[in-house]
Amino acid sequence: MPERHITVQRRMPVPADSVWDFYSDFPHLAKHWHGLRATRAIGDQSSGVGARRRVELKPMGTMDETVTVWDKGRRMDTENHPNALVPFKSAKSSLSLAAVDDGTLATFDYRYVPRGGPIGRFTGPLLDRMLKATFTDMLAASEKAARDASGRA
Repeated sequence: MPERHITVQRRMPVPADSVWDFYSDFPHLAKHWHGLRATRAIGDQSSGVGARRRVELKPMGTMDETVTVWDKGRRMDTENHPNALVPFKSAKSSLSLAAVDDGTLATFDYRYVPRGGPIGRFTGPLLDRMLKATFTDMLAASEKAARDASGRA
């Protein structure tokens, strides 16, 4: 099954440091974004390369994520290992933040391999739409959290 690729972007009129604060609270993303049921750290490391978290997805399933790139304030990549209830075998994500004149450009890049062999070819486009909506919502939540933190509500 070929890998699928989704990219979403959002311009935010807030500083990149405020957006980074949202994402760098790595084990607690669900506390800030309601697109997940829960998140928690796996082990003692909560930031940087090697940090791990368990993500409880909506409506069901879990995924363990491990940070593979941590460029403070600029980029965070993860390797994702879903359980059998999640409709894909594996995934990798990359979040990049770039300062622009009016604030921050956030880019979230997601690559995944659907489950299901030939059936996955049909479910892939549906998954793409669902994931794109989910990640667009995540970027909107990060903007709101950054606005609240920087007092730019």
